[in-house]
Amino acid sequence: MGKTLNWTLAVILVFCAWASTAYAANPYSAAYSVNDSIITHFDISERAKLLRGLGVHSPNIQQEATDQLIEDRLKLRAASNFGLSLDSAALARGLANLAANQNTTSQALWAKARARGVSRQAYEDFFEVQLLWRDLVQRRFRQAADPTSLDLDNAVNVADAVTQTTILLAEISLPFAERGEEATIALADRLARDLNSGANFEDAVTRFSRSQTAANGGQIGWLAPERLPSAIAAKVIGLGSGQVSEPIRILTGIIILKVLASKTVSSALQKTVSVEYAVLDFAGQTNAVARATAMQSGLDECSTATSSAANFGPLSGIFGPTSVDSIPADIAVSLARLMAGKSEIITNGKSVLLIQLCNRTTDLAQEIQNQITNGLFGQKLTKLAEGYLLELRRTAIIEKR
Repeated sequence: MGKTLNWTLAVILVFCAWASTAYAANPYSAAYSVNDSIITHFDISERAKLLRGLGVHSPNIQQEATDQLIEDRLKLRAASNFGLSLDSAALARGLANLAANQNTTSQALWAKARARGVSRQAYEDFFEVQLLWRDLVQRRFRQAADPTSLDLDNAVNVADAVTQTTILLAEISLPFAERGEEATIALADRLARDLNSGANFEDAVTRFSRSQTAANGGQIGWLAPERLPSAIAAKVIGLGSGQVSEPIRILTGIIILKVLASKTVSSALQKTVSVEYAVLDFAGQTNAVARATAMQSGLDECSTATSSAANFGPLSGIFGPTSVDSIPADIAVSLARLMAGKSEIITNGKSVLLIQLCNRTTDLAQEIQNQITNGLFGQKLTKLAEGYLLELRRTAIIEKR
């Protein structure tokens, strides 16, 4: 009796061991269940081969494949509950678009997977889930992911606070009215040569410059190059600290600019600067400079200039908002160093102009604004999708078989 029992137990143990081995050797046996869906060992093997074919490097490619397949089952069920599906034509179009985004073709993408021994079904299943999930996420969260104006402003401010060069400029202003055009150009050429050969810039400012900045060694102040007209900015953008520009012709004369220093304070986004400004023209008035100086002390945020412009010369008025490139260069250089509400007197012979900056706005180029908007949308959509997937996983029944 005892021998019979022992023999029976031995047979049972051998049978169980054989059955276990046969089960493990069956690639189509269940590895995991996700809700009511099964993931087989074959599915995991195929996904691992596909990931290798797509260039994924992971220390545990099998686990990566398993995790992906579990998430795929959750995504497919969510898409189905939402009423989404893909027919063969839609899948083909989606594969073509995905391949184009990787600068390849769907045929080349499939050839790479096939060379790894991946089945066509496993290949299409992988991309079908991606396409369905993208469609589902956009349908559910598009409105919530649209960036608000505050989102955009914050993104611009963050981007604008990374790296951008500002320069400290000084000028020598040579008006045509003092020497005539030909003599002024000749003087400017000689000065530029001497200064680039080591002559003292401040001495030249004291002797020759007729701008109000001459009292401060010609210093204009720190400013971003985009505040200047592009034709003038181009003359100084490539200069290093201590270098002097070639003579720059403006409407009323010649200016020579020196880069005293430069520093990095924020990002060089492609921006356009627009200004609104007031001009009071004192041409023909006796004691024009004294009158302009007296008027200057009473200016209040352009309101006085606005109401008084009709009582002054033909160049008077309120102008803009307009691009700095469309402003006369001598006025633009003056505005570049002013803060909103501040003013300056420009003199050139008999011409005396009181210039006041009313407002300055900096706008992003539309292409850059679109890039930032699209980037924000993508970031918000990704976060919403990740949260949705975590919720699907939290409520799912996932079991290892």
